[in-house]
Amino acid sequence: MRISSAAKAATAAALAAAALTFAAPATASPQAALTEVKCTSATGQLKFTKFMGFSRCFVGVGDLKVGYAFNTEANWVATGNHSGWFSYEPTPGDVKVQHFDKNQSLTGDFYPLRHIHVDG
Repeated sequence: MRISSAAKAATAAALAAAALTFAAPATASPQAALTEVKCTSATGQLKFTKFMGFSRCFVGVGDLKVGYAFNTEANWVATGNHSGWFSYEPTPGDVKVQHFDKNQSLTGDFYPLRHIHVDG
């Protein structure tokens, strides 16, 4: 049985399209927006801890402005599975930025916190 050149070309094009369909990467599921959560022993949380042991924890990606609320101080930061940066204002008008990678422990006088950004 002979197959025409046009039929061969159509078959080849269909096979190539099918291969591209299967080779295309799956779309990543959307990640949750950065939000404050109750601190747990989970290692994935981004945790800001004050000298006296009080902590604030966050999960997700994106940006979050930290208001002038109770416990905007941090002396220790455990980054968990997050990377990004946060800003703090040690003296009025003097905003500093601290970048961080996943699984880091940072110590310093990071207060008061002003903004947190977690990469997607």
